Amino acid sequence: MTIAKKSSEHSAGVKLDSRYADAKGRLYFYDNAKFILIFLVVLAHAISPFKANGPGYQVFHYMWRLINTLHMPCLIFISGFFAKKYIRPDGSINIQRPFTYIMYYLAAQFTVGAFEVFVLGDAISKSVLAPRSSLWFLVCLIWWYILLPLIDKIDPVKMMVIAVLAGLLIGYDEKVSNFMAVSRMVTHFPFFLFGYYVTADQMQKLVTKKAKLISLPVAVAALGSIVVIMLLFGEGGRYSFSIDSFITCDKSYFTIFKNKGTNPLLWALPRVWFYACASALCYCFLVWVPRKKNIFTRFGARTLAVYILHRYLYLAYLEYEWASFDWFKYEWFGWKNILVLRLAMMAVAFGITIILSLYPCYWPFEMLGKIKINRLLKKTKE
Repeated sequence: MTIAKKSSEHSAGVKLDSRYADAKGRLYFYDNAKFILIFLVVLAHAISPFKANGPGYQVFHYMWRLINTLHMPCLIFISGFFAKKYIRPDGSINIQRPFTYIMYYLAAQFTVGAFEVFVLGDAISKSVLAPRSSLWFLVCLIWWYILLPLIDKIDPVKMMVIAVLAGLLIGYDEKVSNFMAVSRMVTHFPFFLFGYYVTADQMQKLVTKKAKLISLPVAVAALGSIVVIMLLFGEGGRYSFSIDSFITCDKSYFTIFKNKGTNPLLWALPRVWFYACASALCYCFLVWVPRKKNIFTRFGARTLAVYILHRYLYLAYLEYEWASFDWFKYEWFGWKNILVLRLAMMAVAFGITIILSLYPCYWPFEMLGKIKINRLLKKTKE
């Protein structure tokens, strides 16, 4: 894909027949993609406690790494793609969208915090600016929308280069922390920006048979790179490092390579790998996403609700160590039945994703979305 000259010329709409879009022109493809990705988010959290369970459970660690290399970069790419309407053709800004994200974040921050304090018994956070749990994604969206009016005036190619370099260099900031999700905001920004620059016509090129054929060797190369890095730089050796920290993008290079004796000039190379591998996996995923309506398509519009609400279950899952129950233990399943456990986790994750996508769960978010900033500003002036 090539980057368009001006992002303001983009359109998120594509002319397709009724097999690929509803009566309002909403494309099934994007809802399908978002649902599958949010299912992968839930699945990654479901299998995460099994990563360190010893022999027989390495497959869960491989699954976790693969899923996490794909799902957030791809969700962020799609978010960037649909950010095109933020800046209108006349240059004005649709300020309602970032305002709604701010409302979602504040509501989620306080409710997740209350859940952690009053249900899980954790210490209370003293700052609303430190995203709790996985709310960093909402903070990043707010950041990116604030920056878009300025970025839209810069040449796309130059801006992509700046974004990638910033993502590589932010890792050298030893003091980078969870404050306003700055580390993840900068590191993931290239995915959002690329989605913002890619046109709908360019996205249509993913539908071709040629794209599917290309995706096969690309997928093999991406998966192979994950295996090679784990084998060559696995934890335990002098020059080893935690590839998980590069996948989650939440730690500085100083933290990852502390006392490893690695040349600091090489510290950014794993992040270069992450950008390349995540981009390759995103391409392969989008090529194979169904274009037609499926039984789960209608839930694709409610992925943000699932992203926020499943956090409560995940936090309780970790706090009460549900994964340590006897019927989950390796001795009960044996090595032949690890497949059963994987299928069970997939079924649970799918069920949770469906349930949290139902309207009663989505309703609070719909109500928050109805709070219009223009009305609030008018009342303030009055």
